[in-house]
Amino acid sequence: MAVKEFNCNKLKRTFWPFTLKDKTDEAGNVTEKGKKILVRMPQKHVFEAIKDLEDTDEGNPTIEDTESIYRLLAAVLSNNMGKVPVTAEDVEDYDIEECTAILEAYMKFVDELKANPN
Repeated sequence: MAVKEFNCNKLKRTFWPFTLKDKTDEAGNVTEKGKKILVRMPQKHVFEAIKDLEDTDEGNPTIEDTESIYRLLAAVLSNNMGKVPVTAEDVEDYDIEECTAILEAYMKFVDELKANPN
């Protein structure tokens, strides 16, 4: 029986299109348009950031817990096809509601792919 070669480079991949928030000045004028990126499925550093967040005490949130959310968001967004680095400082002007909405949308994207990998 012949064994068919498996080539990781030919796997069909699915990405999550995402546009970073526009940068604005104090007057509210757009100074830099948000970059468009294609976010990949989670990799090890994203899972580590998720684990850090899961280890927090939900009943008694601290500033470190909030920082974990921003680190997770940066880890998710920096895991992109264009190798565009996204740091916690890049997303520090996002409010907590924006962070939560982005992370929920990302997890929905991941869950949909898990449910229907084809």
